[in-house]
Amino acid sequence: MRRLFEKLQLKSTATCCALSPHRLSKRYREDEQGIAAIEFAIIAPIMIVMYFGLAEIASTIAVDRKVSHAANVMGDLATQQPDLDDRDVEEIISATLRVIDVNDLNNVSVDIESFILPGSGQPPESRGRIQLNDDFGRFDASNLDDKLLNENSGIVVARIQYKYTPIELRFFDSTITLKETFMLKPRRSDAVEFNDTTCRVGSYSDVSCNN
Repeated sequence: MRRLFEKLQLKSTATCCALSPHRLSKRYREDEQGIAAIEFAIIAPIMIVMYFGLAEIASTIAVDRKVSHAANVMGDLATQQPDLDDRDVEEIISATLRVIDVNDLNNVSVDIESFILPGSGQPPESRGRIQLNDDFGRFDASNLDDKLLNENSGIVVARIQYKYTPIELRFFDSTITLKETFMLKPRRSDAVEFNDTTCRVGSYSDVSCNN
């Protein structure tokens, strides 16, 4: 009986010591199992947010470059002739829309205006304006430098505005308005002449323009 009592006492002492707070804390400090899983749980949400955020930013930048290139092409085509008729205007608008290459053409607005300076000290005079879809205000040519607009040479201002809907990863607003303006000098005359024209578009090849 005495031996049994001593064995039970020794076992109780060993269990007490094994479960002491000091031993338990040391045991958990030295246990490295599951560290990788904890690190992944902390880092993964941040990496996922960064990935989708960068994807949305990259998509927006790519579309903005298309808008910029389309405005450049539009202005370049408009300045290659001394005057433009409705057929010329339709071809310019069609080419511009093909360059911008978007599905929602109704969200693309175009404004092309030709200016001359009649005389020193006089305000700029419009020699024609072309519009597609929304009117986003007239361009103020009165602040242009005399190297761009003077009595001897006019200027053509080509503007594009595109209401872009991102890929909806909720990092940007639902709609972003991308704008671009290009100012080019006429190639074959002092000024480019055309009538005030309003255009409508059904597709890249279905563009109609009239005075």
